[in-house]
Amino acid sequence: MKELILVADDDADSRAVARDALMLAGFDVQEVEDGRQALAAAGRRAPAVVLLDLSMPLMDGWEAARRLRQGPCSRVPIVAFTAHALAGDREKALAAGCDDYISKPCSPREVVRKAREWAGRPGGTIPGGPT
Repeated sequence: MKELILVADDDADSRAVARDALMLAGFDVQEVEDGRQALAAAGRRAPAVVLLDLSMPLMDGWEAARRLRQGPCSRVPIVAFTAHALAGDREKALAAGCDDYISKPCSPREVVRKAREWAGRPGGTIPGGPT
């Protein structure tokens, strides 16, 4: 069975870019539009990695990260996938329970690189990544 990457983002274009790149890289992808849907999806099938937008309706990524850490994804890598690119946003995302951070817009290659890294696939690591 292929590793599942859960992509939680309210922007359809961002989800499509991530989905297409990840599927071409051999991952299964599940897409959701908000934090509530991310929690429900993670409860049905634990993903290998969660790509989590921080600004979503109903339940934002900050709250979703906190709840995922308390529940179904307590040990699953969460990568903030967000347009929050101001000084300190990376640190805030890490403090909220995310393991890593991608600032949008980003390349499909960067999305795949982070997914591979955190899913434990070969392809190199970056400082601060998983050991």
